[in-house]
Amino acid sequence: MILSKPNHIKIYGHRGARGDLPENTIKSFKYLFENNISAFETDVLISKDLVPIITHDFRLDISMTKDSNGNWITNENIKIYDLTYDEILNYDVGYINKLSKYGRRFLNQKSLPDQKIPKLREIFDLINSINIKDLVLNLEVKSTPVEDNLTPPPNEMVRIINKEIEKSKLSEKILISSFDWRILKEFSLQAPDLVRGYLSFQQDTGVKIEKTIYKNSPWMDLTLAFKEYELPRLIKKIGGKVWCPFYRDITKKDVEMAHIENLVVNVWTVNKENDMMRMIEYGVDAIITDYPLILKEVCEKNNIKWF
Repeated sequence: MILSKPNHIKIYGHRGARGDLPENTIKSFKYLFENNISAFETDVLISKDLVPIITHDFRLDISMTKDSNGNWITNENIKIYDLTYDEILNYDVGYINKLSKYGRRFLNQKSLPDQKIPKLREIFDLINSINIKDLVLNLEVKSTPVEDNLTPPPNEMVRIINKEIEKSKLSEKILISSFDWRILKEFSLQAPDLVRGYLSFQQDTGVKIEKTIYKNSPWMDLTLAFKEYELPRLIKKIGGKVWCPFYRDITKKDVEMAHIENLVVNVWTVNKENDMMRMIEYGVDAIITDYPLILKEVCEKNNIKWF
């Protein structure tokens, strides 16, 4: 698996290509391959009957989920972990409600009726059915240390997911990432050969994403003192190969420090052209974006090599 090349940018489609098609759907992933994008990031959770599935939120999102009658769901507390996979198949995730706050961010996203939340195994089957050069599958394992009963315990969750990875024979194409570093610690014990990427978010923005990097953070599963400038060194020390910071958190100096530690730097989620260019100028190795085709155009327009 090639995660970086000198003087190149690796392009990752975020949740497939969320800006263009419904997120985390099989058709969204196929769309990437049809447009020669060889890497994508997607999210893994576990159903009640312990099936690894591809979805981002711990609860069904009312802004992009319809029931079996074609109506938008209104209950905001339908937990994925409370549903069997057969029950999950009753919902359609091929739309986005463009009147919602979330939907207004993606007004150009096309609807794809009758899209179901896929099993992780379906993603593996898709990859095994095609021949894509430089393919990288970034599996973000969704877990939280600050709310109970949303997933199995970290050791069990990792066991379930790793079992599917072993069956797929795709371990050499997979990058495991998580904001919950307890998950990454478990992967280091149960599947030490899998490449691990350490997600970080260092801002208090008041948005849905919670700050994860601070002294004694439960997300980091660490009790040692922490200083922001030590983060790349810390990730290297605990066996990380990839650092996945929020793009607004970093400076060019941070990227240089990460490279001194031989870390690959994959930034998320970069959607504006000026931000894409700034990250390229900083020297990051990869950009995760909702608009991979726009990033491809930006690279080609500026004579920047990409893969």
